[in-house]
Amino acid sequence: MQAQREIVGFLSAYQEIWHRFFPDLHRRGQWHLVSHLCVRARAGAPVGELSGMVKQVFLLDDATVRERLGELYRLGFCSIEPADRPVSARTLVVPTQLLAAKFDGHLIETASRLLETTLGGTAPHRHAAPAQIDPETRRKLLNAIETCDQAWVAALERVLESMGLSVARRLEARRHLLSPSHRMLTLIALGNWYGLPPQDDGEGLLADDMAAELLRLQRQNFQTTRDHIGALLQLGLLERRPGRALRVALAESATTELHAALALAAGDLTRLATTLGGGEADIDRTGISHAPIEPSAARVLVVTREGEPERRLPLGTEPLVIGRAPSSGLMLAAHEVSRAHCRIAAVGKAVSIADLESTNGTVVDGRRIAGTVALRQGVVVQIGPFRLHWEPADDIEGTIPPSPADTIQGRRRGTI
Repeated sequence: MQAQREIVGFLSAYQEIWHRFFPDLHRRGQWHLVSHLCVRARAGAPVGELSGMVKQVFLLDDATVRERLGELYRLGFCSIEPADRPVSARTLVVPTQLLAAKFDGHLIETASRLLETTLGGTAPHRHAAPAQIDPETRRKLLNAIETCDQAWVAALERVLESMGLSVARRLEARRHLLSPSHRMLTLIALGNWYGLPPQDDGEGLLADDMAAELLRLQRQNFQTTRDHIGALLQLGLLERRPGRALRVALAESATTELHAALALAAGDLTRLATTLGGGEADIDRTGISHAPIEPSAARVLVVTREGEPERRLPLGTEPLVIGRAPSSGLMLAAHEVSRAHCRIAAVGKAVSIADLESTNGTVVDGRRIAGTVALRQGVVVQIGPFRLHWEPADDIEGTIPPSPADTIQGRRRGTI
């Protein structure tokens, strides 16, 4: 139970860190937009790509997505290119230096908490949080957050499925569970079940105390929070305790699935944490040795889609999972792409690609593949509407286009 308790503590601590760095970003979809811009699209991303990503997760309409982007714009967190034309799906949204700096700052603090959680804060000279964040570390930290998030959300979905809810009802419930307020309420109840504060007296948590916590972090008013608590009660994820005041606790029917899912997430999180320090081999709590991997030859993956700017990203020593899930190493926002579609690995002089049992398949050189095949230089991979190929790169850093934020800063409009 200790490992699960630490995972819940880490997730709760991350909420605190996020809202301290971004007190104005507490609405549905904002975390996904910022994380994508700062981790996978620091040179910018088209409005259509960002819109597709958020709509896929939350089923928001185009107007709401553009409203979210407008909020980032007015806070000085992004700029628009071209700034003198109406916004369209091809308009490029570029994170500003302010957003990039704040995002990296919150990741450095998250890394410190992650190492403390998974490695017990021991041997600080070997497990110190990084002083600065490189692209690979950003991706690893984002994966750590999403690994925990997805573990408990998937477990809650299995609980809902066991209740006999329809597919449509489960999809709607999942959309709510991913929203900041519902997520925080569930985390509070889950943490309480593991003995984390706030503690109850055996009669559950006061709904007003839970509402006060959301008001502190997310500026959520009491009545809206109580409505959200009511929705979680109706779903069967929370249960009401006796008393005149509204007191709730995590439903016992949810605890078995959650406990098992968080145990798996704890193992994944420990393995991710051991790679942050880099350098020498290390041993995590499971006793697994993590020796440094010999660097592969420098390569860059080129991603194109008709009507969108070309994307280029380095192929590191770790396999790159490609899919439409936000946790993917390369996220491709299109309905033809599976959540975990395929995986590219670069080891030594060889590059290979493996289809991960995707629905629509991975096409290499005009043929749909099964399993793992070698990927020669220049051979085109087709994934839905996307085309990919890899090229050698003498200098990986030089293959990443510089952010145009500096050149277009100041060319802002009042609306997006």
